[in-house]
Amino acid sequence: MNERPERAGLVVRLLVGLTVVALVFGGGVLVGWATRERRPPARSKSAEPVSAKEAKKEIAACRKELRRLAKEQIAPPVAVTQDAAPEEVAKVEALRREVQECRVRETLQNAYVCGTIGDHINFYHVLAHGTLCADPPGIGEYLLNSLDKCAEFDEFPAHLDEDELTRSESARIYESLIEHDAQSKKNLVEGMQWTRRECRRIWALPKE
Repeated sequence: MNERPERAGLVVRLLVGLTVVALVFGGGVLVGWATRERRPPARSKSAEPVSAKEAKKEIAACRKELRRLAKEQIAPPVAVTQDAAPEEVAKVEALRREVQECRVRETLQNAYVCGTIGDHINFYHVLAHGTLCADPPGIGEYLLNSLDKCAEFDEFPAHLDEDELTRSESARIYESLIEHDAQSKKNLVEGMQWTRRECRRIWALPKE
């Protein structure tokens, strides 16, 4: 009589255990499925190729940052204290010489552009007469931009040592001093317009 109730109790316990296992397993499956659905898809290992426009933009930004960092690193201190180490003094002096040489090169380049304005004005006249008195493309704009290079030649640049200049460099400096005093953008534009008017008059062409 007691054997049947014991078997019934054992069966009940087994059913309860299987139910708990099924609930736990099923819940885990549901949680894993829901988590898998919400998890963002893995990025593909083969990325899309970057366009040429984007690459140029990134390179330009990188170069800009490098120039900024370089400027911060090489800027020489204003003064060197008496307690500075000899190697620090030598480093500062080397940087100062480098800055001075850079200023000299830039001034000589500006002098070459500014000092040749007169030659290019004559070239403008020749081209205007050779192109049926039209404005030679690009030459007028170049002359106006060249005039900007004359800005620092209101007097002989103080950072130049005339004894260290070649004869050609010295000549360009003095030509730039003359152009600085003689030329203005207004006069330059009016001179180019006069050239075209005279050309049309000589060749009996209608006015512009």
